Amino acid sequence: MSISNTDPIQRPVVVLAEDEPATRALIARQVSAAGFDVRAYENGRLALDGLRDLETALIIADWHMPEMDGVALCRAVRELREAHALRSCFFLLLTAESEVESIVEGLEAGADDYLTKPYHRQELLARLRAGQRINELQQLLWGRQVELERVNAQLGHMAKRMEKLANTDALTGLSNRRHFFERADEQWSLARRHDHPFSCVMFDIDHFKRVNDTYGHAAGDHVLREVAALIRAEVPKSDVFGRIGGEEFCVMMFAAQADGAAQTAERLRSMVESAHLAFEGREIPVTLSLGVAERSERHDSVEALIADADQLLYRAKESGRNQVWVSSGGGTRFAPGAAVAS
Repeated sequence: MSISNTDPIQRPVVVLAEDEPATRALIARQVSAAGFDVRAYENGRLALDGLRDLETALIIADWHMPEMDGVALCRAVRELREAHALRSCFFLLLTAESEVESIVEGLEAGADDYLTKPYHRQELLARLRAGQRINELQQLLWGRQVELERVNAQLGHMAKRMEKLANTDALTGLSNRRHFFERADEQWSLARRHDHPFSCVMFDIDHFKRVNDTYGHAAGDHVLREVAALIRAEVPKSDVFGRIGGEEFCVMMFAAQADGAAQTAERLRSMVESAHLAFEGREIPVTLSLGVAERSERHDSVEALIADADQLLYRAKESGRNQVWVSSGGGTRFAPGAAVAS
């Protein structure tokens, strides 16, 4: 059976578990008269069920009860606390036990305080008011913790966004120059440490100034975005791809030898040439010139490797553009105008 006293003004909830009807009714009257909302139950099991709908409560429980006694209820409430099912609660254990061992058992089970029978009404109410102050502080801390977690989550999202903005080229969404070189250095170090092949593909868009002059800067931006998207779809995520200049891009290919990197470069060149890019209904012919260099003993840094690839890119442009030049000991030639530099 449950005795519940409620009124429009929200009052602190007291969950009372007492199996003796007369004592239960007496405590309920005394506590209710002091301004508390009393929910009274005849055993710990029913009281525990009543607690499941509450976020905060003051609990008065008799030690000896059928089905679930006060100490067992204590342990169950502690589990609710640890699971955050109860934001705050204060557990007052009523006991006729006077031996220290018994009192220690109750406190270690999770009771916050105890009161021996027969009790004084004023002492009971004083302990409840002290418990309510503790609950209010716990509620305040809970609210602050929730707010702190919300702010921390916002800061985390902002930090990730700021990091992305700091690392990303705003136009193409690729790694910007600074972030590209950071990642390229990491890949370079890894390749050297494990003696893996490592190749660099430098490329830029042929006659890009002519694109801007003929079709406008908006069209030029569109071409940069489209070329970046086409290449990004073909470059493995393990490779490093970035925009390092106006119309200049670079791909660092981990575990790729020069011949394999050159084949990839030729495939990218052919793909862009046949893409038929258009802006506002006007087709814009776009081709790439590419230079490919593989890491060797004469490269003491990733910058040196990139510089070699850049020189090969320059030779590709000097030789008529829309072609791949690769530094290798072989003599493979890639259509329509790929060349091998020894």
